[in-house]
Amino acid sequence: MMRSGLSLRVMILASLTVPIIVQSPEIFTLSVPHGPILTWLNSSVSLSCELSPLFNAEPLEVRWYRAKDFDSTALLYKDHKIQEAPVDPRYKGRVSLTGGLERGNVSLTLERVTLEDRGEYVCYVSSEQWYDKAIVLLTVNVTGSEPVLSVAEARGGGGQVNVTCLSEGWSPQPKLTWTNKEGTEIRNEQVLNTTDSQGLLSVSSWLLYSPSDSDWLSCTVSLSGEKRESRIMPRAPMEGHWSLGAFMTLLFINLLVIFTLIGLFIWNKKTGFIRLSTSEKNDNAEGETEPNERPAEEANLLEEGVKKSDREKATQTEFFLKESATQTALKESFPKVDITLDPRTAHSSQAVSCSKKMVHCEKGDASKANFVLSENTFSSGQIYWEVVVDSKCKQTWYVGVTTTDAAQINKAIVPLNPGNGFWVLRYNKGKGYCVSTDPPTPLSGNEHLETLGVLLDCDRQILSFYDADSEVRLYSFADVSSDSNTFFAVFSPGFDKVPLAIK
Repeated sequence: MMRSGLSLRVMILASLTVPIIVQSPEIFTLSVPHGPILTWLNSSVSLSCELSPLFNAEPLEVRWYRAKDFDSTALLYKDHKIQEAPVDPRYKGRVSLTGGLERGNVSLTLERVTLEDRGEYVCYVSSEQWYDKAIVLLTVNVTGSEPVLSVAEARGGGGQVNVTCLSEGWSPQPKLTWTNKEGTEIRNEQVLNTTDSQGLLSVSSWLLYSPSDSDWLSCTVSLSGEKRESRIMPRAPMEGHWSLGAFMTLLFINLLVIFTLIGLFIWNKKTGFIRLSTSEKNDNAEGETEPNERPAEEANLLEEGVKKSDREKATQTEFFLKESATQTALKESFPKVDITLDPRTAHSSQAVSCSKKMVHCEKGDASKANFVLSENTFSSGQIYWEVVVDSKCKQTWYVGVTTTDAAQINKAIVPLNPGNGFWVLRYNKGKGYCVSTDPPTPLSGNEHLETLGVLLDCDRQILSFYDADSEVRLYSFADVSSDSNTFFAVFSPGFDKVPLAIK
């Protein structure tokens, strides 16, 4: 009796665990998802497709292709193997069948998803007697930029202001929401969507609001759990008062004039270049005899000042000659140094590749202090490296150098400028390029920079950025120095998932 019961239990367990294998039927259908499949840029995705009823699909032909493009396949399985041709070159090395053909699963896995991958795919399966096909829709999500908020006085007046919110680089269409400081949503139907040449959406909205000193507004743009938020105090521009920009400009001009006058006075005192007035000359002509030669001490001071001026001019000439030579023969004069990333210094939102040559953002954290440092340190000589930034695809990034002291603040949010030990070049899609001076200095041109060249001259304390493809210098920092005189290369891939790569 015990042996019979044990045998019965083994038979029941076997019947539950062994899959039901259906022999190849004459007629079959394909089962695919009813709605679109969502994925994120640069990720992996599976396009589901199964036979019904389930049976071994290894003897069949499986073909995945874009709608209306039967002959140019993304993947072709035939004669018990994946065929190398005809295959669309855009999908080479990025597609595979991972569902399990022996179980009737012919799903396609697509890796490193791009914007061009979105759209309709056809799952086509055929036997000697029958075939069927089904359409799978793939949607690629792209997170856009932080909203930019601005305030202008409303045309009708009445104490109201017109608040505008703009965010760029989304796919597909995101949702834009206004809220006040209590978190209450402000309903607004004034939303405009525009599409750029890459098919990415820009969303903008505006509303009339009655400002007060204690109220602030929030504009949030969200898509499938990812969101970008900005806040603003909606105060009307003050008439009859100077703007901050005009005040700072006037203050800078006044300080420049004062320091110029002080410099001239000190230079005159040091070189003894003080001339007698006309009245003193007349008095000397009437009552005293003017010596034909200057006193020995005054002549020596003048000679010393002239020599010092000549040395400064020679140094400046040497600097510009070297800069000119650098621009015309950049890569020949300064071979690239092998730079590798230090994963231990990466922010928690970032992932460094196994080769230590690439870094990308995994969690979409837009904190300004998210960066990773090089394993290399520099304290002397001339060091040159190149970074693939691909500004056509990336939303934000920055690259440059930092000091050993500043490298300890990766968890804090501080202004990344020379005063805090950072000399970097930034890019923000929609705003363009700028360098981390205080305040930041915008750079014109080079809208689609692909490769950035970085040259650190530790001996002359100069950091220069170049368009590595055209070898044109973009900007140079002077007086790049620190107490430790030791520098790291610093890299930030921004908040999108497209990586920065050391070339």
